[in-house]
Amino acid sequence: MLNIYKVILFFTIICLIVIPIYSENFNCSITKAEATSITTEKFIVILDKNAANNHFNMLSTCLEKKVNNFDPFAISQEEPNKDENELKKVEGVQLVEKSFKIYLTRSMTTPTLEKNNLTKSNTSLYNLDRIDTGKRKYDGFYTYPTNAGRAVNAYVMDTGIRMTHHEFKGRIKLGGVFCNKCANGNDEFGHGTHVAGIIAGTTYGVAKLANIINVRIMGKHGGDLLAATKGINYVINAHKNATNKNSIINMSFTTTNYSDALAALVKECTDNGIHVVAAAGNDHKDACLVTPAAVPSAITVAASDKLDKRANFSNYGPCVDIYAPGVKILSAFTSNDNDSAIHDGTSMSTPHVVGTVALYISTYGNLPPSNMSDAIISLATKNIIKNPNSTVSYFLRVPH
Repeated sequence: MLNIYKVILFFTIICLIVIPIYSENFNCSITKAEATSITTEKFIVILDKNAANNHFNMLSTCLEKKVNNFDPFAISQEEPNKDENELKKVEGVQLVEKSFKIYLTRSMTTPTLEKNNLTKSNTSLYNLDRIDTGKRKYDGFYTYPTNAGRAVNAYVMDTGIRMTHHEFKGRIKLGGVFCNKCANGNDEFGHGTHVAGIIAGTTYGVAKLANIINVRIMGKHGGDLLAATKGINYVINAHKNATNKNSIINMSFTTTNYSDALAALVKECTDNGIHVVAAAGNDHKDACLVTPAAVPSAITVAASDKLDKRANFSNYGPCVDIYAPGVKILSAFTSNDNDSAIHDGTSMSTPHVVGTVALYISTYGNLPPSNMSDAIISLATKNIIKNPNSTVSYFLRVPH
């Protein structure tokens, strides 16, 4: 396990330093080098504890810039890829990885529902009706613990959130904005708002009294690994500095390939007591091939439909821990403060589990992430998912 060290004057960073580097030129060892034109190459560099302070100070001095864990710094380079190879040779560098795009795990959208077509009753929400019972029985009620996720912080790492939406009623705040060219925490795409509504919306939510913290890592055209690492850094620091340690991260996104850097950061979260719930992905393939789904310490969620069948788009395999509803899920949307829409995807399954973890914490108290995963599985209904495709067959059930 990596250790904590101080990276700038007023912040103590997580146990590994993730340094976003805009690739230019890394001819500087200790001597000063000029940082001129910035190219589009970006890297995440992870240093061990012993090397971290020295290398961080060296790079800061070398670049003559104020450097912190959130603001990328430039390195000028005539040969665009030389800096990656040079950095890998530096003593104490554990990992160098190029940043690449990350993708949302929402599958499709159906037309937005107007407020007057939405009955604000649990009877219209099959997904909530389904997760409060074992065998499939739709009785028109959603029964959940009275504390309803109170005093639990759910960090939504996504496209932003419409924070004025009536579903959140004063239980939401902006954590940070980390995507390139994103001016604020507003949701320009709708995905993050929909996810937040499933976690803690007053109508659509699993944990109706939980707090939502908006961590924007994607714009309307998506995001990248660099933005995700910044967002995770923020959550770990916020958790470490908070008196309330009831923290959960919703990661309704995935990579096309496995990322060592993202896997290391997810493990760092869970090592620090933060629960990470990750979408399995929508590519009908083995979830062990992508991150964050493949990380053992995350709770990885696949999608099922109203008949308890694995959704035909859902990823599967041994890295999946549990199924939750992910087809035709109604939740908050972005056109106005009463807006709603229906989406499909493991992006929609994941916040059901985040909400359930929040219910568990507010009812029984917090647990270490590994024990929480076991607790959620122990509540689940076994062997009812049809066509799980060699995945363990556990279906989500809220505390009862």
